[in-house]
Amino acid sequence: MIDFYYQLRQRMIDAMQVSLKQIRQVLGFGVQEFGDLIGLTRQTINNLETQKNKMSSTQYIAVCAVIDNCVKDKPELLPILSTILCSNEEESTSHVFETIENGSLLKKWFMCFPDESKIIDFSSEIKSIISNESFNNIAENYRVFLDQTVLFEDDFSNAIQPLVLALKNSGNKFIVPLKVIEAIQHQLMSSNERDVSLAKNGMKLLMSMQNEELVDIRGEKNDVNIISTFVSVFAKFKCVNRLAIITCDAKLAKQIMRLNNDTLGGFNILVLKYSKANGFQKWEQEDLSDEEIVPSISMNVNDELTHDDGSTADLRGWESID
Repeated sequence: MIDFYYQLRQRMIDAMQVSLKQIRQVLGFGVQEFGDLIGLTRQTINNLETQKNKMSSTQYIAVCAVIDNCVKDKPELLPILSTILCSNEEESTSHVFETIENGSLLKKWFMCFPDESKIIDFSSEIKSIISNESFNNIAENYRVFLDQTVLFEDDFSNAIQPLVLALKNSGNKFIVPLKVIEAIQHQLMSSNERDVSLAKNGMKLLMSMQNEELVDIRGEKNDVNIISTFVSVFAKFKCVNRLAIITCDAKLAKQIMRLNNDTLGGFNILVLKYSKANGFQKWEQEDLSDEEIVPSISMNVNDELTHDDGSTADLRGWESID
């Protein structure tokens, strides 16, 4: 795991160095002025921009501090800088700089260290109780996915409000695959009154959050199915983003948790469940012992995930999760 974090940080440094001249020009600084702000000589800036010297982690942090200060006053520059950095990253299935937490490159850097406990700690003996601080940590540091099973849970709309508030404050959103919406719509046509009632409540909650601009619906109609979509997307993006999912589907939870032990590397995925009786809890392995598993997967450079059985999941509708 340490190798993964080190490699991720090195990718960030390399992309920053290649982008340095473009970024300096976008920010409107001359070489001397930029060097003065960072604490480097004009010659050192020139050597970094021409690749004569390799950028150090200390220099990277200093550059990020200057960028963060500029972006704070001119947030419209952030998408431009993100595009420049992504265009200068090494060829990869996903880009480190597609997501910049709270508009801060420094925050992005300090997230790329292996101490997961500083992000969120579920070591409490009462795992069902998640504090507002934990919700804040999730909202600030994770891309949070929902599936239809949790939307159908009794009183979920009320229980989720602390996280909704935290997402609003952090400018984050829930991500819901299009296949989840289709599953809810399909259940609305059920002959079972209870199933229809659950689907109506789930759709009502989704529409409410969408009206508050708290939901990002992603994917395409040709996505294979819900579980394959989630597994494929999480496998692709866990190498550059901290991801979380709230689901009551034990089979889906098991597939996602397997990704934490695969060979793709990346951040550990936070897998949560909810019930009115127990509140929010972290899925544990013992909860999933009887669930079937889908074939393992591997990534290729064409943004597809290849399963052991030879089938592939097309991710063209998931270029990013910003």
